[in-house]
Amino acid sequence: MAVSYTRTRGAFLLLLAILGCSLFAPPVSAQPDSVRTRILVERGLPPDHTPSKALWRAFALPGWGQFYNKQHYKIPIVYAGLAGLTYSILYNHDQYKLYQRAHLFKISEDRVASGQLDSNPYIQFRSQYRLVQQRVSALNAEIPAQRLRSQRDRHRRWRDLSVVGTGLFYVLSVVDAYVSAHLLTFDVGDELSLKVMPSPLGNSAAVRLRF
Repeated sequence: MAVSYTRTRGAFLLLLAILGCSLFAPPVSAQPDSVRTRILVERGLPPDHTPSKALWRAFALPGWGQFYNKQHYKIPIVYAGLAGLTYSILYNHDQYKLYQRAHLFKISEDRVASGQLDSNPYIQFRSQYRLVQQRVSALNAEIPAQRLRSQRDRHRRWRDLSVVGTGLFYVLSVVDAYVSAHLLTFDVGDELSLKVMPSPLGNSAAVRLRF
């Protein structure tokens, strides 16, 4: 668990570093201004379209950068991913609280049964324990405290990973808008060609690129 969480956090920090470099990196033009403007106009984009504007829009509101790039098909993907991850956070948090309270009730009941406590200080969590009991056991058998604690820790771990995953997905959507805005002005047309020519020996090939 510790190793997995550390790696996930490391990946998140790496993406943040990439985003930071993108924010403060000097603008790079893929084409001369005249060619770049022509490509933007041909694709229905304003002549002043820039990757930095796409970056800040995507950072301010999920999907805005993709909308700015006129890549509308990506917007449902962005919101579906964020919605799914948000649901995972809320669901696992609710389950974590349920098993946490059931666990507190159960360990206190065990201490009362063993004479360590006179009364259960978490008696108000009896309904949560009964709910878990009905869910897990068809015969309403007693559930060991260890099992409740294991389920509590599992949902807490899934909730925390979902939070990290949401951050990763959000950063990736920002990076996607920024990179896509750069790629929009790359002209791949007749002036770029690739030619493969077999040699007389038949065991090698020559590659010629023409820009």
